[in-house]
Amino acid sequence: MKKLISAFLFVLILSTGLFAQQTVKNVEHEYVITHVEKNIYDVQFLDDEGNILQEGQYWKEGNTVKPHGTWVLYGFNTDEVITKAVYDKGEKLSIETIIDGKVVKANKELIATKN
Repeated sequence: MKKLISAFLFVLILSTGLFAQQTVKNVEHEYVITHVEKNIYDVQFLDDEGNILQEGQYWKEGNTVKPHGTWVLYGFNTDEVITKAVYDKGEKLSIETIIDGKVVKANKELIATKN
């Protein structure tokens, strides 16, 4: 009887974990990169309808690019800013996002402690 109960509990726990997982779809978006000056490039990520999903700048060093300047993430099919982050040649200086209708901000020091 113990084996039967143990097997039942094992199956129950395993199936609960399987059904609790969400499907994540990795969607590739079109993007437009524009050379601004020297090592700075503007980039915009667009959805299938041409709406801007995210925009920011890259700093190019050799063959690598790093986020630079202000990056903005917009809500789905809106112009509403959801998240704004500020970078300096790849280093995140600050981030501001909306969670449950409230603005949450973190500066460089808080980001460093969270990492």
